[in-house]
Amino acid sequence: MNPQPIRTIFDLAAFYGLSIELLALPANNAGYLDPHDDPQYIAVNSNLPQCEQVFTVAHELCHYVSDHKRHRRIYPKRFLNQQYKSRLARLFLRYLRLILNRILPAELEADMFAMSWLIQFDGGKNLKEFLDRHPEKFWLCMFVSADAFVRLPYRLIKVLFTKLLFAQTKS
Repeated sequence: MNPQPIRTIFDLAAFYGLSIELLALPANNAGYLDPHDDPQYIAVNSNLPQCEQVFTVAHELCHYVSDHKRHRRIYPKRFLNQQYKSRLARLFLRYLRLILNRILPAELEADMFAMSWLIQFDGGKNLKEFLDRHPEKFWLCMFVSADAFVRLPYRLIKVLFTKLLFAQTKS
């Protein structure tokens, strides 16, 4: 079975088994993730332009992938998700998670993921239109862009070493 390529955020949502429902929501509601324990859809305001619909789907998809609605959030770093036997380690991680939740709340993390999608995968037209409509997100865009540029050399080195190792095992 050959899975469909992921070209848009809508394809990525379908990959996770979520359907997108375009609904006529109030003007102050861009969208939401299905509130049930096992979400099946992402509702998006059909009155919004395409750029905001893409941002909303990416934002809600981050909530789905990171399990933000559960009591215990999933963190990007694996050591923060572990359950440790040591009382001292559990106490340390409890405070570390608390600090992380204050520095990077779930809504900001979801906004960063959505902005990252607009910057890296969606192309400039939707990003420019989104920033024109939401100038308050400019600094979020700058932060996510700077983060992507800082990580770029490490990604390139990883790709080069992977290709080099693959070439050595092939010969």
